[in-house]
Amino acid sequence: MEVYEAVVSRLAMLGYAATEEDKPALEFLISKCRVELLANINHKEVPNGLFYTLADMVAGSFLHDKLAAGGLEIEGVDLSQQPKSITEGDVKVEFAGASDGVSNAETRFRSKLDAMMHPSESVLGAFRRLRW
Repeated sequence: MEVYEAVVSRLAMLGYAATEEDKPALEFLISKCRVELLANINHKEVPNGLFYTLADMVAGSFLHDKLAAGGLEIEGVDLSQQPKSITEGDVKVEFAGASDGVSNAETRFRSKLDAMMHPSESVLGAFRRLRW
């Protein structure tokens, strides 16, 4: 299985159906994440044990970029912000966030993307080589 196929499969697991229009962005992110991963562990090739870690990094980066650009729609996940308070006179709307202790679908989704984009040190440390 190639990295591209693994990324498309991972995106499907998360509810996003990749299209042909997404292919250039995914290929760019595959190269970018591969370079970041190899620089982190000081290898010349991605070890077999980090194949799915690379796929997760690419999928997480892709969904994060789509979310930041406002072009991400996933069925069953409401990515719009929830209002915390609304005032009608001189219109004032405040949105609830993680600092308010609110755990909604969006904050859980963003947390998952962050975990995918930044693999744990214990996983990377198992493959890390020293630099001289």
